[in-house]
Amino acid sequence: MKHTTPLSSAIHSTIESIELKNVTFSYSHQKPVFENLSLELPVGQNILIRGEPGEGTSTFLKLLAVVHQPQAGQVLINGLDTSQMSFEEFLPHRMQIGYTFDYGGLFANRSLLDNLTLPLLYHNTFSFEESRERATDLASHFGFAKKLSEKPAAVTGGLRKLVSVLRTLMMNPQMLVMDDPFMGVDPQNVARLITLLNARRERGEIKHLFLTSRDTNWPKQLGCEVMTIRDGIFECEFRPKLLKTGEAA
Repeated sequence: MKHTTPLSSAIHSTIESIELKNVTFSYSHQKPVFENLSLELPVGQNILIRGEPGEGTSTFLKLLAVVHQPQAGQVLINGLDTSQMSFEEFLPHRMQIGYTFDYGGLFANRSLLDNLTLPLLYHNTFSFEESRERATDLASHFGFAKKLSEKPAAVTGGLRKLVSVLRTLMMNPQMLVMDDPFMGVDPQNVARLITLLNARRERGEIKHLFLTSRDTNWPKQLGCEVMTIRDGIFECEFRPKLLKTGEAA
């Protein structure tokens, strides 16, 4: 696969620490998913977040990616409270965090090519031509270049999921937060994705990876350490720096 140079250099921020401090989060009129949770996340590792349905794994990833803000407490990146940052202040961090939804998040009225190039063009990171070339190269590697002109509704659910995952990688973020990225994707393309993620890790492009997965075999090929949410407690099969665990519903 080709590696191209950005047209304009992206605002850069090195993510060195991630911490949840006294975090409480709930959806409207529901009991808290997390309450008074304090946890310093391990960085520089591949971490698999496991938990039964209802334990809050997807919500936890949204908090890490700062897609959700807690009703109380703080999500800290490099010791800075993300809730107190303006759009401009948070942008250097946002450009280094790649987040993929469990169920896609593609724009239905845009082609697969448009969906792939959207983050590059939105942030003016690459030229229009370079963005399309980068997306086409990635699609060719995963065997769907001939379908780039199709809209999401015209392709399989597995391909929609793959495109949403690959779009996360387009900006070359140093931190990936991925909600069940392998579910529904063709096994051959999952294997390609694993190879790509491992290669980027080896080159130092991906520094931190947090994911959920209903499949237990693929994360093993990423060398994932495991953190489990069970009955309101974060249990770890390794030694992250735990400050205090709260309740997860």
